[in-house]
Amino acid sequence: MLTHAASAAFARPNSNSVDDTPQTLLRLVNDALASDSADAFVASRGAEDGLRALVERSCELAFTENDLNARKTVHRVLHDLYGLHLSKPHPGLADNQYSVQLLRIRRMMETSWMKWELAHTGPVPRGIEPEAIGAAIKSLWKSHSGHNHAVFDFMKTDASRAQIIKYFTTDYALNMRFYDLIVLSLVGIDEDVRMEVANNFWDEMGQGNPARTHVQLYRDLLEYLQIEDAPERFVDALGWEGLSGYNLLLYFAFNRREYFRSIGALAITELSDPDQYAKLLAGCRRVGIGTDRPSVLDYYSEHVEVDALHGDGWIDNVIVPVLRRYPSEAQAVLEGAAMRLNSSKAYWDWQLAEMAKVAPTPKFALATAT
Repeated sequence: MLTHAASAAFARPNSNSVDDTPQTLLRLVNDALASDSADAFVASRGAEDGLRALVERSCELAFTENDLNARKTVHRVLHDLYGLHLSKPHPGLADNQYSVQLLRIRRMMETSWMKWELAHTGPVPRGIEPEAIGAAIKSLWKSHSGHNHAVFDFMKTDASRAQIIKYFTTDYALNMRFYDLIVLSLVGIDEDVRMEVANNFWDEMGQGNPARTHVQLYRDLLEYLQIEDAPERFVDALGWEGLSGYNLLLYFAFNRREYFRSIGALAITELSDPDQYAKLLAGCRRVGIGTDRPSVLDYYSEHVEVDALHGDGWIDNVIVPVLRRYPSEAQAVLEGAAMRLNSSKAYWDWQLAEMAKVAPTPKFALATAT
């Protein structure tokens, strides 16, 4: 629970002092989430009046003053708030899902963050016709500085076994959540685009084979590498870059007004995975990962094969039909693609830096990987 001293930090901090406002916000949210009623908790701590200033200052540090620690904390708060809508069903777990105060915090943070994201997308083409959207998305992708990122070439030719294992631990969060993103993208969509999304969902579900679901394939890889399946530890180890990329797709999925940006972001994901994962697989085989049991790499090898079809299918069978009905939304589709490209590049830059910290021949343990 918040102490009296911590409650005092709800006032706007002195600009000359070390500003721990984001950590105060994180403590507040954590305590509210752990309570039976987040709204009653906030009211009992006298936090309502200072809540807006607390969130505004945290976002100012994160997105205006470029305080990267603050940015990581803000994204961790968003990660935890999104978790309210994704928790596994058992009694009492999501009592605060529609807390007025927590939704207020989330909306304020999203508004500030999206302003920052839009400022970094750069110019995107306007007036694109529906039939030309595929070429526009691919041009945006191939001209982006994150295209053919060095992290995948590094893993293909130079990374040690321990460095590649490090990649798997940092890649956990979004891989384990992609099933939910596909399910959320099915909600409320028009009948003529359901089949393509349903095919994506069916592939995520291993085409009906429980042993071949993508979540299970990733867990098989972790087990083979003797990596404990510990979601919280993996999330704790992420920088703001990894949290931001994770949050971006969930933000799009949870906010219906962002549907058009969402399908643009998902198109980039489907397009970029095959070439990148082919390099990763080559690196794995080079260092002996999976050579004695090739099936442990099926999570990535399946994406090489399947996503090569999904990329064009998503454009032709989802985005084009949608834009024929709403041609003015082509810009939003491209904005979503650009945001996804930016978040991916930041994440891969961070991953490459993290792998560089791994000693050439460490004795593997999860603590080393994180």
